[in-house]
Amino acid sequence: MSNTPYFSIQQLTKSFRKTLAVSDVWLDIQQGERLSLLGPSGCGKSTALKLMAGILRPDRGEIFLENRLLNRVPPEQREIALVLQKGLLFPHLSVGENVAFGLKMRGVPRAEQETRALAMLKKVQLGGFAQRHPSELSGGQAQRVALARALVIQPKVLLLDEPLSALDASLRSDMQTLILQLQEETGVTMVIVTHDQSEAVVMSHRIALMFDGCLRQVDTPEVLYQQPCDQTVARFFGGVNFFSAEAQQHRLCLPGGDTLITDYPQQGTVDVTIRPERIHVLAEAICSTNLLPVKVVHNRFTGTQRHLVLKTPEHFELQAWVPPSQDFAIGQSVFAHLPADALWSFSPDVRRVSTLPQTV
Repeated sequence: MSNTPYFSIQQLTKSFRKTLAVSDVWLDIQQGERLSLLGPSGCGKSTALKLMAGILRPDRGEIFLENRLLNRVPPEQREIALVLQKGLLFPHLSVGENVAFGLKMRGVPRAEQETRALAMLKKVQLGGFAQRHPSELSGGQAQRVALARALVIQPKVLLLDEPLSALDASLRSDMQTLILQLQEETGVTMVIVTHDQSEAVVMSHRIALMFDGCLRQVDTPEVLYQQPCDQTVARFFGGVNFFSAEAQQHRLCLPGGDTLITDYPQQGTVDVTIRPERIHVLAEAICSTNLLPVKVVHNRFTGTQRHLVLKTPEHFELQAWVPPSQDFAIGQSVFAHLPADALWSFSPDVRRVSTLPQTV
């Protein structure tokens, strides 16, 4: 695959009066890639998507698709399709006419419009719905029609702005499966805006995490979970375990004198994190490295797991998520094993943005 970015965002910046919504965003996306813009409400992700679509014009920065500068290209000529949260179907048109609308605007012959619209409705599992009107559809069906309308014009880039947030959990899962299936069939490059970490992980090759209009970290879901650039990113992805240490290459020296070994060398004062599901809780010391004597101070049964809170000799707490069968008594002395490949550290207050494209 060529190293030249297929879809490129360079120095993208947008303000509304005195509020900076998007600040100096650089992002390269490869053809066929699925990328999520993830972040809390108000972080600028939807504004960035509207800039890509051409609905908004940037104050500064450039947008390229296949090396073509799009800044002054009207939205309808960008070969980019946008699906919004509510779909926004035309209420006076039938489902079939809604799907065919973009083809009609592009001058496609009527017979071809109907053929392509009906074929796309079958792909989104709505064959036989062409004569219905939007008022007769459920929320999930309306979103499928909006998706069909976007894909039928064969866009080079598909932008999805919180497309599943209004659906209940079971419908969201079904729609995620459908969107992934259609993306794999068509090969369309896809950018998804979401505030839901689990949705971003399921839907994406890479995730671009935004806070306050800026990209904080761009990486695969695995890297964001296991190797966050700082505490803010770690906490956003559910990180709960943080403690300080003095790093000497692969050795992490804790304040109380205990030493842990990590696979990732560092130097100096660092913040250390470990995912709660990676901590092994042992009744006996069956290994000699990366083992901390701890006391169980909380035990909560959640159905599929037990969430344990463990107090260390250094008087900081660790959370460990273990199988339900590991039922330890409050106050029981046990051992916490922290695997070397699960201990990740970063310098305090250091931020990193990795923007290398993912090969797909």
